[in-house]
Amino acid sequence: MLFQACAKQQEVSVTYEASQAISAFSVSYQNEHGLLVDTIINPQSKEDVWRYMMFLSKGDIVYLSGKYDDVNSGLKLSIVIDGKVFKEQYSLGDTVNYLTVSGTIPY
Repeated sequence: MLFQACAKQQEVSVTYEASQAISAFSVSYQNEHGLLVDTIINPQSKEDVWRYMMFLSKGDIVYLSGKYDDVNSGLKLSIVIDGKVFKEQYSLGDTVNYLTVSGTIPY
């Protein structure tokens, strides 16, 4: 019984966010099963925010990467843990490089 309580205490809410794009972009992220998922997002405006939320344990790896092809666009990627920004990166007009935010959930 005590072990279950400790395990529950170690769980945190993790949200991946992608925003600031005015045209289609792709994201790759590691989900709660450790699998790499690729998807294409088609925002309607710069204010649209794509989110993926899950629960993970402290010490787990988090990974989010994105790329866009429109030189007039941009992209902001964030990893939010328990409501606080853990990692964040922003790019404007860079269609060559991938943006990547990743790390290990702190204890």
